[in-house]
Amino acid sequence: MALDLGGGRRLVLAVGEEGWFWLVAGAAAAGLLLALSRYERGLVPRSVGRVLLALRLAAAAALVVAMLEPVARRSWAEQVVGRVVVGVDLSGSMETVDDRRPGEEQERLRTAEGLAPEGDGHGGEPARRAGISARILRGPALAELAREHELEAIGFARAASSGSVSDLAGALDRGEAPGDGLATDWGPVLDRAIGSEGAAPVLGVVLLTDGRRNAPGGGEDSRAGELARRGVPVFPVLVGSTVPPRDAAVSAIRAPASAFAGDTAAVLVEVKADGYDPGAEIPVTLEVPGSDTLREVVRAGPDGVRAVAAFRVPMDRAGAVELVAGVEPPGGSDGRPENDRRSAIVRVGDEPARVLLVDGEARWEFRYLRNALERDRRVDLDAVLLAPPPPSEGSEPTYASTLPGDSGEGSRSDGPDPINAYDVIILGDVPPGLAPPDLWDRLDAFVSERGGTLVIAAGPRGWPGGWSGVESARAMLPVLDPRAVAVDRSAVDPSRAAIPPGVAVVPGDSAGESPGDWPMLQFAADPGRSRAAWEGLAPLGWALAGRAKPGASALVVVDEGSGEDGGASGVVVAAQPFGLGKVLWVGTDGTWRWRLRVGDAYHHRFWGQVVRWAAEGPTAGGNRLVRFGPDRPELPEGVPVSLRAEFSEEAPGVSPELIAAARIFEEGGDGTPDRDGREPVALVPLRASPDRPRTFEASAPHLPSGRYVAVLDVPELAGVLEEAGLSAPEASFEVSPEETDELVELAADRDALDRLASITGGRVVRDFEAGLLPALIAPRAVEETRTAEVPLWDTPAGLLAFFGLMAAEWIVRKRAGLP
Repeated sequence: MALDLGGGRRLVLAVGEEGWFWLVAGAAAAGLLLALSRYERGLVPRSVGRVLLALRLAAAAALVVAMLEPVARRSWAEQVVGRVVVGVDLSGSMETVDDRRPGEEQERLRTAEGLAPEGDGHGGEPARRAGISARILRGPALAELAREHELEAIGFARAASSGSVSDLAGALDRGEAPGDGLATDWGPVLDRAIGSEGAAPVLGVVLLTDGRRNAPGGGEDSRAGELARRGVPVFPVLVGSTVPPRDAAVSAIRAPASAFAGDTAAVLVEVKADGYDPGAEIPVTLEVPGSDTLREVVRAGPDGVRAVAAFRVPMDRAGAVELVAGVEPPGGSDGRPENDRRSAIVRVGDEPARVLLVDGEARWEFRYLRNALERDRRVDLDAVLLAPPPPSEGSEPTYASTLPGDSGEGSRSDGPDPINAYDVIILGDVPPGLAPPDLWDRLDAFVSERGGTLVIAAGPRGWPGGWSGVESARAMLPVLDPRAVAVDRSAVDPSRAAIPPGVAVVPGDSAGESPGDWPMLQFAADPGRSRAAWEGLAPLGWALAGRAKPGASALVVVDEGSGEDGGASGVVVAAQPFGLGKVLWVGTDGTWRWRLRVGDAYHHRFWGQVVRWAAEGPTAGGNRLVRFGPDRPELPEGVPVSLRAEFSEEAPGVSPELIAAARIFEEGGDGTPDRDGREPVALVPLRASPDRPRTFEASAPHLPSGRYVAVLDVPELAGVLEEAGLSAPEASFEVSPEETDELVELAADRDALDRLASITGGRVVRDFEAGLLPALIAPRAVEETRTAEVPLWDTPAGLLAFFGLMAAEWIVRKRAGLP
């Protein structure tokens, strides 16, 4: 309810729909007071009766008015000065000196209007980008903007913080950044421009940055779209040169996340070498704990081209092994020495991978695969043949004929599924007629709930027709519509006439370049030699190829040079995550043919690395009674730490009710837990895993960046460990900010800034053009409606008036002799 009083003034009743109730109640009260007044006429003089009636009606009216909650509201128009949000990049890349900036740009920067003069002693040398930004902040262009607008300054890197323009200029001088400075995210600046309701209206956003936004997360287009809808343009100032400075760096180190003791890991070190003469030699080193430093030499290419140094690293000891790669810049000329080294941690376990090999019959693929894995000391193998050959008279069967946990009739006993004791299950050519009825349900639970790995080594009896109609089997398959690849039996390769025709396969383009992700594809340390080895393999006599599912990775495809479809529908080997585990599809029964003339060189390397990849995540720390550690030795901030303890059969008293906990300490400078008189940073209880026997798991809370040691505490086993001369199991891990290319990609990049300006209606200006900003953001007063409200119902004066009326009525009534 509102009553317009004119002149922008209104009387508003804030009570809402209940106002009618109080008006009716007031009318009823007035009627009762009139009736009371008629009753009292014979008791008091007429003048006294009128005074009493007036006082009572006034008090009732005051009460009704208070219940209606009246508010006096006044509105008026006011001219408001607009606001400009200035975002300043404080990240690590702003410390870069653009030593290869074209001379014309350097001269324009030295004499640019709108920037403060260069400091004394500069000597004409190229300046740090942070120094250029500080000149812009202290220059006449920003001073003019400050006179005509309200300025709000925000510094940003991985995080953001507000401050005055002078404060941010000082932070640039000192190289200070909010957070660690190893990422760039101007999103908070845009969010501030969008979300500052109630403040002066935003007329524009100025971003001083080199354009290298690399923080995780997105949403830039949605923010830009919202600014465009509000009519707020963004004016990025590109600070720095688009020509990269002279700099050598380790841009990436690609190593397997885990390995087994005694293995040799393929490690690729990617080297950036911008600004050097093509062909210049760049030494690359790899430091391995406990052994001599490995060295390779790569050659510089054109700007933007990355050279790769390949290393074969023996993993001789169990535990977390930190590999440190480094480069030695030619001639000692290096723009950012802090990017010359990079590390990776490989978790090395000494427990063998537990593998269950299941097949229908003893086909060639089964025999060669079983023999290869049986000889591998890092594999603990059990083999099952569902239709084994009959044993000779008086001899024992060579293979089990039922899955663990099955009786002889396809049924399974109650309790935990015994197949969950394995890390990897390799399912060979098993037709539906030989498989137990619950096979795929058990495999589904093994992968999705237990976190195991299923390798499907296909054969013609089970695929493509046998299992294609089973929904659970299709769901686990990483490929769609696998079909047999046609083989021209007359197409004999003249250069290898002794080799029967077949299907040639090679690694997919992206998979073959990622040894850390797909070690089974690496047949040599150098990617080129590995590719050549694949091209020299004997072709497959039978292969199934299909399309990789969304989310699956195509690892091996039909070689396009063979005349078959090697594109999207020619995927022979593929992998996909499935629940907590993963599934690998090997669409052939002929990998044994890769032994032709080379023996185990490639067949065993492929399958050995398949098993290691499938069983990765071994618990690296501990002793013979219990293995203990995190699922990853390195993890980014904000991710919980998953811990697992696996008790051996020798450990007594292990039951689901066992009390176990992990105490997490910060690591001391000598690599040991810093526990002297200090409480752990976290105490995490471990619970029995429902899917893994004798296994306890926990998820630790988010931890800040740093190195930590987790120590397993099991009170019931403390005495057993002491008697056996064993210390409490412990494992180290590191938490670090999510890695970016902040100190690797050093050329200023205007692509993202162009897009941001285009969407919002702004414009990108170069650092030497910062003097244009006042003209681009013209002063504009915005008319805003202001409103002031004064509540009338809960003021002290109203309360005093009500009680004054009631007191006056009481005095008059008593003097008249009324009760």
